[in-house]
Parts: sequence; C-alpha cells; structure tokens
Amino acid sequence: MKKVLSTVAALGLVAGMATAAQALEFSVSGYYFVEGTHMSSADGYGVVPTVDSDKVAGLDTGVNATGLGLRDITRLNKGTTMDDEAPNDDYWNHEFVIKPVMKVNDKIVMKSKIYLAADKFGQNDAGATALDQNGTEITVHHLFMEYKSPIGMVRVGRTSAGLWQGDFLSTDANGNRIMYFPNWLPENIGGYVFIQKVNENDSVAGNDLVDADTDLYEMSAWYKTKDLKIALGYDFWDMNQAATSDYTRHRIKGYYNQNMGNIYAEMEFSYDWGTMDWDAAGVDDTDIDTFAIMADVGMTMDKLDMGMMFIYASGDDDATDNDNESAMGHVYGSLGEQFQPYTVLTGRHTGMLSNDFNGANADMAFHGIMSLGVHADFAVTDKLSLHTAVAYAMADTDELATGIEIDDEYGWEIDLGASYKLMDNLTYSVDFGYLMAGDFFEGYEVAGLGPFGEAEDVYVLNHRLAMEF
Repeated sequence: MKKVLSTVAALGLVAGMATAAQALEFSVSGYYFVEGTHMSSADGYGVVPTVDSDKVAGLDTGVNATGLGLRDITRLNKGTTMDDEAPNDDYWNHEFVIKPVMKVNDKIVMKSKIYLAADKFGQNDAGATALDQNGTEITVHHLFMEYKSPIGMVRVGRTSAGLWQGDFLSTDANGNRIMYFPNWLPENIGGYVFIQKVNENDSVAGNDLVDADTDLYEMSAWYKTKDLKIALGYDFWDMNQAATSDYTRHRIKGYYNQNMGNIYAEMEFSYDWGTMDWDAAGVDDTDIDTFAIMADVGMTMDKLDMGMMFIYASGDDDATDNDNESAMGHVYGSLGEQFQPYTVLTGRHTGMLSNDFNGANADMAFHGIMSLGVHADFAVTDKLSLHTAVAYAMADTDELATGIEIDDEYGWEIDLGASYKLMDNLTYSVDFGYLMAGDFFEGYEVAGLGPFGEAEDVYVLNHRLAMEF
C-alpha cells in the first residue's frame, strides 16, 4: 500500500510541476565557434618579439634574476639562457556558450550564461594546463534574477562584472551583485546603483579579522537617444585587510557615442585614484593614480567605413617607489579582453595588451601605451566584407627605475582580414596581423651596458567558423 501511495504522490508531483512549467517561458540564445591560430615567435603563452643578443653576453640571466628583465625574455629563458630564435605556436580552440532565459511571470525573469566548452583541442581535464580557460568543465558564468518592482528593476545574483558601456577596458568577469535600476527617472535618462561582494572573509572558518571583506559600490547614469549616448559612472572599492592594510580606491569613468549623419564618434575613459594605508611601522602608504582613454572617430560612405583610433593608458616609471601609476599594470591588467582592434597588439591569443586567451604582457602593461591607428571596412557584397588597419604604438614610460631605461617603441602593425557569411547565422572569417617590433623588445639598458635582446617581427594568422543562435 505504501508503494502505491508513494507512486501516486510522485505522479501527482510530476503532474503539478508540468502544469506549472506550462506557465513558464523559456528561450535560449548563444554562440559556438572553432578557431585555428598560428603565431610566429611564440612560446605557448603568446608572441615573443625578442631573441637572444650577443651585445651583452650573460646579462639577461642576471637581470631576470632580479626581476628587471622583460617577461618575454624570461619565458624564452625557461630559467636558464635565451634561445636564438623563438618557436611558433599552432593550435585549435573552440567555445560554446548558451544563454538561457526563464520568464517566470511578467515580473520575474531568471537569466544565465553557461560555458559548455572553452578550451584548446587536445587538452582535457586529465591533461589540463594553465593554457586552458575552463578546461572541458561546464561553467555557470552568470546566474541572476530580475524582479520588476513598482519603483524599478532589482537584479540579484552572479552578473557580468567586467562590462560597462563600450569594449574598451571591458572583460568577461563576473561578480555577485545586488543592483537597482530606477524606473522613475526622466525620459531618455537611465541608471543604476549596486553593491558587489568581491571578497567575503567574515564567513571563513578560523578568520578572526575584523572587517576584512572587499566591497565594490557603483552608481552610473546615462542619457540616451537614437543617435547619442553619454554615460558617467563612479566606483568605490573598500578593501580592508585589517591586519595588513586598508585599501580604498575610487574611479570616475565616462562614455560618449554619437552618430551625426555619416560621421560617428566614440570615446571612453577611466580615472582611478586611491591609497593603500599599510599598518606596518616604517612602510609608506601606496598611492594609486592612473588614467586610460580611447577615442574613435570615423565616417561611413555607402559600403565603406573608415576611421581613426587613439588609445592611451598611463604607465609607471618607477617600480621601486610606492606610486602605482600604471592603468593596466596596477588596475585593469590589460586594455580589456573584449577590446581587440588590432590582431597582434590587442589580439586575444598574443598575450600583449589583451588578457583574453593568454595573460597580458606584464612589462607592456606596466609601461602603458600611446597608440594612433587607422582602420577601414568595405562591404564587397551582402555576404563578403574586407578589413584593414594600420597602427603605431609606443610605451607611455621609458624607465623602470633610476638608471634602468628602455626604448619606448612597441612598433608598427598592419592588419588584413575578411569575413564571409555562409548562412545568416554562420560566418567564416580570417585575420592576419604583422607587427614590426620596436626597440622596446630589446630589453632594459642597465648601468649603461645596453640592451640584452634583439627585437623580432611577429605575425599572427587566425581563421574562425562562428555560429550564433
């Protein structure tokens, strides 16, 4: 009798869930791509525009041992000596992402972003290395609820934490946030406020530190019409480490995007400042003062789109003082994994100024960037489009510390690309980038002894088959 009652109860529960599910609305979007990459002068972590030099024999090992050598050369050294020529890298990778949306009712929606794959071919859980993004494991990257209240929308859960307005300085990071979007603002004006728990220490067993959490607070507002968007945001980090330091940081960020007939303009900037107050006696406070900006202006003429882009991220000129002035080295880590205007300098695989697939070059991030480039896209047909770009880039600073100097030239880059729509949601693309490496990659000049490496030009070839749904 108990078995019969249990079966009836189970069937009733299933029937009840099925009835409730009929009231729900499900939708799924996403993408999949497979990509092949070839990089010259690469070592498994990105391109290496430096080879051994006979100018200062043996200097490279000593410099790297003190942490002053280029990270690229350290990679080539493998802890010993440099090679005369760097090897090439060839590999395939793929990525499969789905974005489910479950509409519970008119007021409540659940959203998610799930990585089903994001790895290189031939690398799995058994042989996973630091080169994998997520291995072959399923990763729930975003998972949050949206509730439309009478006074605005509330979003709670693991949301996107690296995207703001444009691609500049944006990442695919996530964060646990409580967000509020008011619905009572004037027409064409939007905004939000949130608190993000970056690091929770109070609930850690055995942690008796007081107020050792890291919290992020932000408020942003924007004005938006059909052809214009202006946004302004303020961030505040409270990173109390209790027993070691109190760290507070502020950020003012702005965004501008406008279409004026066939002329367009986009600009985004970020200014960070703050202080790390060390509790240890005799240790000076660390000051943060960084700035980064991107501006892109252009025009469209029938099938041709061409423009000019300026990029700047402040660098640091002294690694031995307590001033953190590098926008990428001390704050962002790169120009943003979503920001890839150039195939080599900002490419997702090259490990130079992007931290998408490989971590950004620590020395380039430390010294910052000033870059000016031109770009053009031409729609040959409805299915075929061509792309080209030419850019010059240099470091913002040319000194690591007193008496340790570098050349500030990153070099010239030339890009060529094409994409072809096989179907409405299936596109094949190919991109080629060539960097005429500047003398920055020769390495540091120490005590007048001269550079200890030779710059070597590098090229990258990517081709991708991408599907969206």
